[in-house]
Amino acid sequence: MLKKIATGILTLLIAALPLAGVAKADTVTNLISNPSAETSTDGVTADGWVYGSWGQNTSTSSYVTTAHTGTHALRVDTTAYTAGTDTTGTALGGAVNWYYAGVPVTAGTTYAYSNWYQSNVDTEVDAQVVVNGVTQYYYLGTVLANTNWTQFKTTFTAPAGATSMAIYQLLAKVGYIVSDDYSLTTYTATPFNRAMVSVTFDDGWENQYATANQQAMTSNGLIGTYYIISGSSVTTPDPLYMTGAQIKALYAAGNEIASHTVTHPDLTTLTPAQLTTEMQTSQTTLQTLLGANVVTDFAYPFGAYNGATIAEGQKYYASQRTVNAGFNTKDNLDVTQLKMYEVESNITQAQVQGWINDAITQHAWLILCYHEIATTPADPTDALYTTQPADFAAEMSYLKGTGVAVETVAQALAEAKAQIGTTPPAVKPGDVNGDGLINIKDATLVSLNWGKTGATAAQGDLNGDGLVNIKDATLVSLNWGK
Repeated sequence: MLKKIATGILTLLIAALPLAGVAKADTVTNLISNPSAETSTDGVTADGWVYGSWGQNTSTSSYVTTAHTGTHALRVDTTAYTAGTDTTGTALGGAVNWYYAGVPVTAGTTYAYSNWYQSNVDTEVDAQVVVNGVTQYYYLGTVLANTNWTQFKTTFTAPAGATSMAIYQLLAKVGYIVSDDYSLTTYTATPFNRAMVSVTFDDGWENQYATANQQAMTSNGLIGTYYIISGSSVTTPDPLYMTGAQIKALYAAGNEIASHTVTHPDLTTLTPAQLTTEMQTSQTTLQTLLGANVVTDFAYPFGAYNGATIAEGQKYYASQRTVNAGFNTKDNLDVTQLKMYEVESNITQAQVQGWINDAITQHAWLILCYHEIATTPADPTDALYTTQPADFAAEMSYLKGTGVAVETVAQALAEAKAQIGTTPPAVKPGDVNGDGLINIKDATLVSLNWGKTGATAAQGDLNGDGLVNIKDATLVSLNWGK
């Protein structure tokens, strides 16, 4: 009965709208041409969009009439995929996607990206950026599977030297994506009271302690967050990793010790029991070493996460850090998917300085992530993730010289949460898709997701009770047109 009432409300709302209310809304600020894939010269593909495929997979592309809005959308299907990576760490199976030509961007400017999608598997969004004439790629996030139309949104700041950029959703496993209504616009983030920078280290390599902490960090009076693989350092010590004594020394000096699992697996491939072991046991092992009520933050191995890992991590940790590129700001902070910038061997001092400067300008929270700090990596396959000691020392000296607040992840998170708690970003009740308007799009999302449990606000659960029902439809109705 309640669903019938809600359907009636939605029907009346739809009927009351002018015809323009259901048309595709490509705003003049959208930098992507033909973003809704409606224009087609040949009737076979969307103008300005190209199908791309690389690696060992069997895939097809199609220009379909099942769309989020309008009459057309873009689809890719993969029916066979070679899993794993080669000796350089490159995925054997590659990926497939629809993409558009890069658009001009301004270095240091933040851009808001979104697209609508349907998929039966988790996918990802990447940014392809031309920096000083060289193409670089940034991973912007995992897109969780949803066979209903769902919006993915993120922000990304064009790095120093950037001249053009394209952001797109891609498929790297057997499954499908249908995508529509792409948007890329300039964006001004809601700032924190001040900029914050967290220097983090993954894995717990011994050379992080010997080189990074004792020389560059300590000499500059800086503290950091060390994400430790508990099995390699404590349970079954490996000489390439820090010892329990070194971890205790770091903690005593004011650094944060955080979790990076027991054995560093891809958590998305584990059984529920294995997932619990990796996420919980790492924490308890390190707490036994350091004391209770510590080890409150976590980083995903390989940056791999999905709905199950997020839910499991929330049982133990205040935050879960990804390898999604970007700044954390007051209006985009997601403690289950903290953003960061990874300092790899091909990242220059100028780029790191650019990230620091942009964070200061925007009053954003920048998380820097380092792996090995060594002239020669302890792990020969880890060359891409090795920073030269001289580069690291120069970057830490520059960071210190800016005067920006350098805090552990736990400290910065507490500061960010305090600000959000006292001055929360304005949210319009009923704005399901987050476009600043309450209209037919929001009503449609509530209708499409009716009856879902464990739903998110983006699926129509506006009152946060875990259900999409009459209460959510009423919020849309009461706030219509705001």
